[in-house]
Amino acid sequence: MKKLPVFTLARCKQCGICGHFCPKEAIRFDEHGTPFLADPEACTSCGLCVDMCPDWAVFLSLPEEEESGTETV
Repeated sequence: MKKLPVFTLARCKQCGICGHFCPKEAIRFDEHGTPFLADPEACTSCGLCVDMCPDWAVFLSLPEEEESGTETV
């Protein structure tokens, strides 16, 4: 039940800082520079991506199925 990074794309300026500071390289970027969590298993929920984002575009949250107590099959 670890929290994972969620990206608020309306705030994100595609600067790449979140991925640069990720110690496990779990954050990657698409062809437009938009961040996404490429490797949830590698993420340690350290929060560096949240702390380093200058635009407050990243936060940690439980995955949806864990928050609701249900799992999508």
